[in-house]
Parts: sequence; structure tokens; C-alpha cells
Amino acid sequence: MKMFSAIGAIVLAFTNMIAEEIEKISKLEGIYCRITYYHPYQDKWGSRVACPKTYRAKQGITVAAHPSFKFGTQVYIPELAGKIGDGNFIVQDRGAWVTKKKASKGKHYVFDVFVSCKSSYNKMKKNSPYMWVYASK
Repeated sequence: MKMFSAIGAIVLAFTNMIAEEIEKISKLEGIYCRITYYHPYQDKWGSRVACPKTYRAKQGITVAAHPSFKFGTQVYIPELAGKIGDGNFIVQDRGAWVTKKKASKGKHYVFDVFVSCKSSYNKMKKNSPYMWVYASK
């Protein structure tokens, strides 16, 4: 009997966790976007970012986005959860490719995710180029 009540408690806790995640995601607005990646050795900017409150980009945190997304906006990319941090990022950078939506040929928003090294960059490029992004309102 104790085993069934323990299993019931585990199932209840798991159900509550799922309900909290669904509630969190439902408060966000989903957008189908082009995802690209950048690392500090690609250009003269290195890991410096455009956000005046942040000096350096950090893997698992920093993402470059279109000016429609203000600095500090939190975004969640479920397909990157477990690959780059937990999938939660903060808009801390800009760039011509995201501002002009060049990577999507002007059709979709572009999110450029910061990775700390070239090997991570090469690994992440193997992911699907288009993903759902949930931005906090």
C-alpha cells in the first residue's frame, strides 16, 4: 500500500511539473524563426555584444535578435534545450544578419545564438535551421 501511495505522489509531482511548464510556455508567443549560430572567433567583435548592460556574450544565455525584440527580452527555444543550456536565452546582441533577416531571405525573424567555440558552432550547425521560438511578452 505504501508503494502505491509513493508512486501516486511521484505521478502527482510529475503532473504538477508538466502543468507548470505548459502554463509557462502558454504565456509566451510562439514564432517560427531561422536559427543561426556565432562564436567569438568569427569577426573583430569577438564575444562583445551590443547591449549596453552586458559586456560579453555567454553560451547558453546570449542571443542576437531583430530590433523588434528589445534587449533583455527572454526567449525560449525548446529544440536547443539540453544542447545549449536549458533553451532559455536573453536578447543581448544585434547584427546585420538578424536585423535584415538575411539568413531567412527576409521571410522570418532570425535568432543568432552565441556558442563559445568553433567546435560547438560546427556541432550546432547540424540542427534544423528553422525552429519555434517563444518570446516573453
